[in-house]
Formats: sequence, C-alpha cells, structure tokens
Amino acid sequence: MLAYWTRKSWTVSRCLAALVLLATLASCEIVDKARMKLLGVTVSNPEPETAEWVIREALMAAKDKDEERGWERFQKVLHSQERTNNALKGWQQFGWPRLRRQVSLYLDDQDRFVLRDFRTMQNDGIDFFIENRERDLPTPCSVYLDFANNKHWRIKRCSL
Repeated sequence: MLAYWTRKSWTVSRCLAALVLLATLASCEIVDKARMKLLGVTVSNPEPETAEWVIREALMAAKDKDEERGWERFQKVLHSQERTNNALKGWQQFGWPRLRRQVSLYLDDQDRFVLRDFRTMQNDGIDFFIENRERDLPTPCSVYLDFANNKHWRIKRCSL
C-alpha cells in the first residue's frame, strides 16, 4: 500500500513540476492573460495615450458632473471614424447616456477599473473586457490605432 501512495505522490510531484516548467517556458502573454482572467488587472494611472489611458479617459469624462464638458472630453478619445456627424449623433443619443448612467459600475472609489481579458484584433485594435460590478461577464470596449490622429489609441466600439 505504501508503494502505491509513494508512486502516486511521485506522479503528482512530476505533474506539478511539469506545470511550473510549462509556466516558465510559456510566453508572457499567455501567463498574463491567464492571470488577467483569474485575478484581473487593476488600471489606476495609465501612461498617457496608451490603450488603457483612453478607456480611463472615457470613464472619467462620463463621471464629470458637467455633462457638456464630459461630452467634449469623451469626443477626444473617439476614433476619427467615430467622429462623423451620424456617428456622433449615435454616441450622443445612446452610448454616451448609457456610459454616464453606468460609470460607477466600472470605476471604484479611487477611479480605478479592472481589465478581465483582452483580444488583439487584426486591424490594429484591441478588444478589452472590463469588469462590471453588476454582471458576471465583463463589458467589451474596443480601441484601435487612429492613423488620422498620429496613430494614437482611440475608441471605436464600446458597450460600457
């Protein structure tokens, strides 16, 4: 019986060692994505003009007590393709009011938000999935490089 348990323990040890080795050899992106899904990544003070900064700017604009000033700030982080008259009307009628109503679901009391996942898109974009305190599934927000705006990251689609 002791031989059975010793063999079993040795097998478990080998499995654990293999997992550690795999984690060590795995690309950083795979490990980061796994950690992000499990624990989340809290974004508090991102570098200006990064993709995370653009999302935080949109959230901070929505949090602004002065709706008009917030709207002006929000438009600055929209992708140039989203700044046509029709697109802006859509954002102002639907996306912007929803974001203002729901901003407290994404920002904590220190104006931080939590990323739960991301997916790199083919056309120079990233789909981020942001933790929402009321739903189990994180909310998507897509940022893309805006070639008409010095290749800065800007919001193209967002369900916040």
